[in-house]
Amino acid sequence: MLLALLCIGIFLVQLDVTVVNVALPSIRTGLDTSLTGQQWVVAGYMITLAALLLVFGALGDRIGHRRVVLAGLAVFGLASLACGAAPNIELLVTARAVQGIGAALLLPGTLAVITDLYADSGARARAVGIWAGAGALALPSGPLLGGALVSGLGWRAVFLINLPIIAVGLPVAWRLVPRVQIAHKRARTRLRIGADFIGANVVAGLMNFVGLGTVLVMTLYLQEHLAHNAFRAGLELIPLFLPLAVLGPVSGRITARYGPRLPMTIGLLLGATGSLCLLGVRDGYAAVVPVELGLGLGMGFLTAAVVNAAVASLPPDRAGLASGVNNTCRQAVGALGVAVYGAVVSHNVVSGLHTLAWLGGGLWLLALAITWLTV
Repeated sequence: MLLALLCIGIFLVQLDVTVVNVALPSIRTGLDTSLTGQQWVVAGYMITLAALLLVFGALGDRIGHRRVVLAGLAVFGLASLACGAAPNIELLVTARAVQGIGAALLLPGTLAVITDLYADSGARARAVGIWAGAGALALPSGPLLGGALVSGLGWRAVFLINLPIIAVGLPVAWRLVPRVQIAHKRARTRLRIGADFIGANVVAGLMNFVGLGTVLVMTLYLQEHLAHNAFRAGLELIPLFLPLAVLGPVSGRITARYGPRLPMTIGLLLGATGSLCLLGVRDGYAAVVPVELGLGLGMGFLTAAVVNAAVASLPPDRAGLASGVNNTCRQAVGALGVAVYGAVVSHNVVSGLHTLAWLGGGLWLLALAITWLTV
């Protein structure tokens, strides 16, 4: 039950990435904003999240991860309420930044608690796979749920939907997360950072740069270029997000048995193939499916493996720090990917996608080389 509860944290953090993407056109119309405003609704959340992950990860090592997880749930819930009530784009972006603070408390806190619970490396790898799968489950849920909410209730509902989840999760967290103070045991362990830790985090960042950037441009392509409504676009993104949810636990089991390099290699090769398939996109949905499948399968194999590789590279008593660094790399570079990918397609969507095919494919292959040199 505790593992299931910890998965709620990653589910909320990831849900508020993709559930917002399908609402962007409605936000643009409802708040009379521009493409820049749309990008900041996504990037404001991710930048704040990335900026604070390392701080809150280390803080959890000192004051206890229970406090960090509880605070994260509370802040995230209040910020979600503010997002749903925002009267203009400036206040919405501000509330999204506060949401990022709550997410920055939750993400390293939940992963660090998992590290505390599972001392055996194989069991920990399997648990991380389940955790990553829960986060990935939010990705296909986001477009479907977001599309249904936007179509039926309007864009504000995509933020307010977090409130019942928080209402259930917060009291359960209060009861189940252990009351353990870990600062005295952990604060003085000497930290040695090797190439395996650095390499795993660089690969994690490159994964999110391409992955989150592609999610944004696929959403814009489906809704603004093909003129599909939000719910239909959500359905059309399932081939990308569903493999992520299914393959997280599978990747965890492979990592537990063979180590992280094998699933990382498989994932990076599939991701490179998916990015290069952007060269075939012209006008129509059929050409988008290979892109979504390649990236979905690739990130499904890669995510749990690269997270476990990073966390396992540091001593267990630095779990919060390791989680904070890994998630900082993923979110910061992912936010940069959103900005870069959005800028490339801002003038011409189709030609921009063809440019991004080479960029994404090259970055996946660069990550593959780093994996074999360091992990």
